[in-house]
Amino acid sequence: MTWHWHLLFFIGWISVGIISSSFPTLNISFLFFPLIPIFWVSVPIFFAGKAFVYSSHHGSSLFSAFINAIIGFSHYPKFLWSRRLTLKLPSNDIQTILKESVNITKVSAPDSLFCPFCNIEIPQALRLVSGENITTTKRPIQCPRCGLRFDCCRYCQNYEVSGGQGWMHENSRGKCKVIKEVQNIDTLCDPSMANRLRDMGWDSLYTGLSIPDNFTPPDRCRQFMLDGEKAKIDHIPGMGKIRILLMKLQNKLD
Repeated sequence: MTWHWHLLFFIGWISVGIISSSFPTLNISFLFFPLIPIFWVSVPIFFAGKAFVYSSHHGSSLFSAFINAIIGFSHYPKFLWSRRLTLKLPSNDIQTILKESVNITKVSAPDSLFCPFCNIEIPQALRLVSGENITTTKRPIQCPRCGLRFDCCRYCQNYEVSGGQGWMHENSRGKCKVIKEVQNIDTLCDPSMANRLRDMGWDSLYTGLSIPDNFTPPDRCRQFMLDGEKAKIDHIPGMGKIRILLMKLQNKLD
């Protein structure tokens, strides 16, 4: 069950209680208690049991299986697409999970990219680095139809958006947190801040390279790390922690 279902059960339970007290002649008090509460609890208990049994059969300790059961009780999809992916899974289960993951990633394999503007798949575009990070298999990596460059600052962990911008709506300007150089304060700061720094004797600062267009990475860029949260800006699906776990499973089959 998801939190949506828990909310739906709660609203239904309260609604039945209000109707029952307002119209006693309907004789539906048995729905308010105990029928709806029993059903409300029994369904998540069923999913919790599934999570516990599955975890126990795939290498989890009793404590870990119990934690997974609690997660399965409160939000079963989180168990399916987070905790389950870290278990000791046989190849048949991995293949099944990778097939099911298409509904989340919109691509046939975890190492592929989905262009949200053209709705096409770019195969074998991603690879894991340092175990917990994703980068591209080559640079540049572009959509063959619209030319969108995926290994750009816009989707990189090392890109920091300029202050005062709404991240989800206006994030075209920022700076790189890896490439740094001495830059004039007039290009870095607003006029009032630049004047204050100049009064203090500063005319330049050693700071991250300014990025005027985050769709175009600087020529010196050698360290692209995909950021799942930033990928949500343009609705690139399944690029967070789940993609890392799926790619690890894919590597086990290769």
